[in-house]
Amino acid sequence: MIDLGALRALIAVRDNGSVVAASESLGFTPSAVSQQIKRLERHTRSTLLERVGRRVILTEHGRLVAERGDRLFSDIESLESLALSADAPVDGTIRISSFSTAGKGLIAPLLARLRDTAPALHVTVIELDPWDALALVERGGADLAIVHNWNTVVLEIPASLDSSTLLVDRVDALMHRDHPLAGAVSLTPADLADETWVATPRGTICNEGLVQLFSGAGFTANIAYYDGDFSTHIALVQHGVTTAFVPRLGREILPAEVIAVEVVDPIPTRRVQAAWRHSTAANPALQHVRAELDRLIG
Repeated sequence: MIDLGALRALIAVRDNGSVVAASESLGFTPSAVSQQIKRLERHTRSTLLERVGRRVILTEHGRLVAERGDRLFSDIESLESLALSADAPVDGTIRISSFSTAGKGLIAPLLARLRDTAPALHVTVIELDPWDALALVERGGADLAIVHNWNTVVLEIPASLDSSTLLVDRVDALMHRDHPLAGAVSLTPADLADETWVATPRGTICNEGLVQLFSGAGFTANIAYYDGDFSTHIALVQHGVTTAFVPRLGREILPAEVIAVEVVDPIPTRRVQAAWRHSTAANPALQHVRAELDRLIG
């Protein structure tokens, strides 16, 4: 019989791009992952990995084995979920991938609720940008993704995942109280076209959301500062260095020097969603976590 652990190791190398990265994702040493794949090669009597320069990639046969392995693990998850009765105890482990402001605004209170409603359930959380969070759930590295997309950026949910909308989060323009526009009831992107901005790093969905917001209005956002922490954005505004777009979800109480002004035409929003694999939809532990998340939002 094929070694499922070795098969997972092969899939992890495919998904993570190297034996070292695969070992980190699985919690094993690189040597252990290599030995697992060698054992799988002996069992299948084929070469599954090949070296290209300083890295390894899957051979065509290895790619086909990994693809069949994906389907196998999906079937196993479906069977496990089916075998668990509806009144089964809520225990085991649920792995959540989420973005930073959801960590503050949703995950922290969710964990507090789960501590009371499912004390035997072990929950782990990793912070990832939405695109990466979905990819991690899709390949089985996490069970639930909390993701968002700006209304100016498309976030496609992979076909193997189910999803539900949790809330719509509004994004405000933050500026120093002495800024000439700080007294406005609302502002449009055109009103803000000459501002200098702080944004999350290039390649993140919030950065893309800001860029596309101005691009849609016919302007180019002048981004001078990049930082992944919205608390830093707020500090820069507090000291009069720049302006910032900061979502309301998970936003800390603003300093007295910082004013939040609504943006309109269009209104920048983020749709926050939960996503999970089809094959785990009937898992009682996952269902419990999703239900507590829904109750939290109200």
